[in-house]
Amino acid sequence: MSNPLRNSNINYSDGWFFVTMQVAQNKTMFGVIADDKCELNALGEKVGSSWEGMFARHPEAYRDASVVMPNHFHAVIRIHRRPTNKPNHLSYLIQGFKSFTTHLYHAAVRAGQCPDIGTSLWMSSYYDNLITSRRELENIRAYVRDNPARWDNDRFGPVTTYHCGNLELLHEALVAYVASEGPDAEVRPHDTDTRYRKAGPPCPAPPCPAPVISTFTSPQERGVLARCLAVRRPFIHVMPGGIPKRLPPAVARACAEGWALVLSPSAPGTGINKQRAIWCNRYVLDRAARITHGYIRPGGTLETLLKTHTPP
Repeated sequence: MSNPLRNSNINYSDGWFFVTMQVAQNKTMFGVIADDKCELNALGEKVGSSWEGMFARHPEAYRDASVVMPNHFHAVIRIHRRPTNKPNHLSYLIQGFKSFTTHLYHAAVRAGQCPDIGTSLWMSSYYDNLITSRRELENIRAYVRDNPARWDNDRFGPVTTYHCGNLELLHEALVAYVASEGPDAEVRPHDTDTRYRKAGPPCPAPPCPAPVISTFTSPQERGVLARCLAVRRPFIHVMPGGIPKRLPPAVARACAEGWALVLSPSAPGTGINKQRAIWCNRYVLDRAARITHGYIRPGGTLETLLKTHTPP
């Protein structure tokens, strides 16, 4: 069966090509964007290394610009005409790369090192573009190089675009609390970095406990929010999906009394988006003077954010 995305008028066994491969279901699997660069997790690093290693096995192909992004991969590749090249040599190379990296993905899933998104790491096809001029090549190289820096541009507004409550809380020494979706009872320390406290909700410490900042999305995070409300501990609730028109009464009352703040980069009713959630978790970590956490899913975006976060 022919691939509908391939162009029958292009000779895919000779030329310069720009290719893009998308992760299955558009899932974030390879890392996170921070400080205008992609901080890769273990699987993302293996994907990048696999692309580089492919060229040692295929001397007819030359590696050019490439970038591993959280949920996709861009690359420029030069294929030189050889008698042994396949008629659709680009597809031959790409399918080999996708097959090998999918094998690495399955091994990581079995080892509990990354989320399981099903049988396929990649979407079934990929996108290609024949590069026909030097100017086009240079433009695409710049596009690939600058891809991480543009990731958030025009994507989200400032996290403080929408707010309710006491904005002065942002000027205090905040304690971040983050936790992945997972077993409520399973609480683990972050094993790889001693900068972070043992897992578990931050304990109120009268008389003036530092405000807690979190997205309060996962069950453990929501448990911390409930404790803050119960003991009147100041908190900042960062909402990736927009502030609802009617806040829960206890949260609305805390905002009105000045010991809580609700923030969002999105208009009410926008809904949670994976990349916006990462954007908000980055904000939580960047604003905090101290970080605590609960269960962190291996290979997930929070693990990568914690590993790559530089304390103030």
